[in-house]
Amino acid sequence: MRKKAPHKITLFLLFLTAISVFTIPACSSKSLWLQSDRMNSTTGQAEQSSPAQKPAATKVVSHALGQAEIPLHPQRIVVLDGSFLLDPLLAIGIKPVGAATCPYCIKSDTLNQFVADIPLVGHWEQPSLEKILSLKPDLIVGHIWQKQYYTLLSAIAPTVMIDTDSEVDFKKNLKYLAAILDRSDRAEEILAEYNQRIQKFRQQLGEKLKTKTVSVLHLYGSDPTVHVYGSDFAPYGQVMIDAGIPLIPAYKKLKGYLEVSLEALPEWDADILFIDVLRETDSEKLKSLSFLKQPIWSTLKAVQNDRVYAVSWSSTVVGPITANQLIDDLYRYFANMSDLGLNHAPTLPGRQTP
Repeated sequence: MRKKAPHKITLFLLFLTAISVFTIPACSSKSLWLQSDRMNSTTGQAEQSSPAQKPAATKVVSHALGQAEIPLHPQRIVVLDGSFLLDPLLAIGIKPVGAATCPYCIKSDTLNQFVADIPLVGHWEQPSLEKILSLKPDLIVGHIWQKQYYTLLSAIAPTVMIDTDSEVDFKKNLKYLAAILDRSDRAEEILAEYNQRIQKFRQQLGEKLKTKTVSVLHLYGSDPTVHVYGSDFAPYGQVMIDAGIPLIPAYKKLKGYLEVSLEALPEWDADILFIDVLRETDSEKLKSLSFLKQPIWSTLKAVQNDRVYAVSWSSTVVGPITANQLIDDLYRYFANMSDLGLNHAPTLPGRQTP
């Protein structure tokens, strides 16, 4: 994005300020670090500070677009999405004062219990600068794909951008945010607990899973197309790899994502097939079963054995909180099943009853 002249930024901020003056069950994922009484509201912290206090101490941190000087202990954090960045912040005990939203994405019930009272600052593809300014943030956190807003956001508050274009690594995001916010010890505790739960899952179900294969297909778009995501591009993929879920061999070579033609569907067949949807509208299309009426669909092994299940992992498994929830889901899908036979009817995203 072309840089704006400093005087233009100043005029723009004055304009926004004027507006703001007038518009102001093997395991349970309910771990200690998820308890609401350990969640710090940065709003409350900031309200306790006095305008007469000395300027906060700062430090310089590196991020995807360079460096930024941020407060040592920021009190009013705004995140430019309500999932991939919000989840790790909540996990380390920080509740932002504002968050952008993905209005078309299926929402995570797990996160909803924590975020109901967090003010929204617009669409994550077009955040509202006016709303962000009115919240008086002392730190803004966004994605590198939102870099077109970086100059203006940086004029409001120190802004750091995380690279989620090349990979979506929930552990890396957690560690980075914890490091710049002086919560690294908490992040290590969270990952240690996650690893313990993963090892327990492997011990209990590893032998059963060795003889089976699993695949995940994505339906996406107004005329649903089929995609597959590599484990580097979806947090749920990281969890499944960690848990020893035997994904079909084709995933080993896959980086990023790939659109799959109908003719190539058999290459992604498996003993157990999950159909993942991102958007609410895609969920509605799945209800109509229009895509599933394609003749080639009935030739798939998972379809013939009635082992196809609808999920919404790509939009609801986004960080350590929801990763732990996925472990619970995997238990419900794979534990206590005769020969891993999934003897319940397929369910739709948002209504899983494994």
